[in-house]
Amino acid sequence: MYHASARFLTRSLLAATAFFTAGCGDAAPTMVEPESTRAATAAANCAQVLLETTAALGVVEYPTGSYGLGAVPFPATVAGVNGMLGSIVTGVDVSGKLAQGAQHLTLIHFFRSADGSFTTVDRAVCAPAGKDVGTCRVNDVLTVASGTGVFAGATGSFRNTGVINFNTYSLSVSLRGRICSTSL
Repeated sequence: MYHASARFLTRSLLAATAFFTAGCGDAAPTMVEPESTRAATAAANCAQVLLETTAALGVVEYPTGSYGLGAVPFPATVAGVNGMLGSIVTGVDVSGKLAQGAQHLTLIHFFRSADGSFTTVDRAVCAPAGKDVGTCRVNDVLTVASGTGVFAGATGSFRNTGVINFNTYSLSVSLRGRICSTSL
């Protein structure tokens, strides 16, 4: 049986991704590969990360000149460093014969501050959430891929759970994890 809510989510994600990436040409974002060498070792300083908030969904620029759908950068504190955290969807893969299943997403999250920045590569699943066809539950695994400044050579990972609401273009964020760097 085909579910209207899954069809709505599929169409919303695909349409938004296509709309926001149209015209980017060769500047379309690609997955960030982890750095081949890591400066962080077992002796590195590590910090637990806990972040709970609501973020707006919209057009996000990353890298410079490339645009896509994602979480509009919002104020966040990571390892005692104040900055802005945002994300961008880099791919969508629908499941189910008629696209009625969960949506599998690839994303990049980025944290920027005056003291340094880091980028993650992510895999997320967005599944219909209840009877509201405009919402889905998201479970996201983020892996730190690169960093600068105090986050140079950073390693770590985070888990995010939340609800994406296409009715209000918002995302609830509950991010937990750990980041390590010799400079923290």
